[in-house]
Amino acid sequence: MAKDRSVLLLDGPSGRLAGLRDRLSGLGLSAILAKDPAEAAQAFEKRWPPGVALLVPEFAGAALREALASLVEKAPERNLGFVVTGPAPDAQTRARLRGAGVRLALWEPFDDGALRFQLNRARHRKGDGRYEMRIPTTLLARIITQDRPRDAIIYNLSARGAFLETPRAHLRGAQIEIEIPLPSGVVRVNARVRFHNVAGNLQRTNLPFGMGIEFTGVPRDATDAIRVYVEERSKAFEV
Repeated sequence: MAKDRSVLLLDGPSGRLAGLRDRLSGLGLSAILAKDPAEAAQAFEKRWPPGVALLVPEFAGAALREALASLVEKAPERNLGFVVTGPAPDAQTRARLRGAGVRLALWEPFDDGALRFQLNRARHRKGDGRYEMRIPTTLLARIITQDRPRDAIIYNLSARGAFLETPRAHLRGAQIEIEIPLPSGVVRVNARVRFHNVAGNLQRTNLPFGMGIEFTGVPRDATDAIRVYVEERSKAFEV
């Protein structure tokens, strides 16, 4: 079990995060549960320490900032990302979380796609080379090809491209056209397949079956519409 497949669960007295173990297992991830900073520190004595942590807002109470800083110091290369989860809290709690360095959120309810996306985002938050904001979605896109059109779930989206969740991915380099149903209206864009994730050839084990696409020759109004949607939706995934 490599470190990028384990998740540290920083729980509180309620034990709320214990229920996430099965969901994480379904995503191919291993959970390490800790109810206080001392238990959490022991996670970094394991052969494969975690690279990301899910926490409830009440973890460590008033000592949250110090507790998280201590865990970062223990993590390999001081690389440990955090995602807070639970019911959306009040403004005071959000300010305390931001003061402790927590920026990413996964407020209830959330699906497994959003769970996987935020964990990946926290784990690779540094140096991934992206300069466009990317967010998880459940939008249903229509893929237009020479064959009959078919639907695919937009697993994540940015103004530059997307990952389409589908059991029938196109080969790398294929040119496709897709329709994206945004709240402001449907936009139609051309795209090129950059990679595909299929059974027997999983190029990205942290993603579902499907294909990563890069938009090509997108009209300015379509790019602006996508960017507005992404920026607005991103607020739901930040503290």
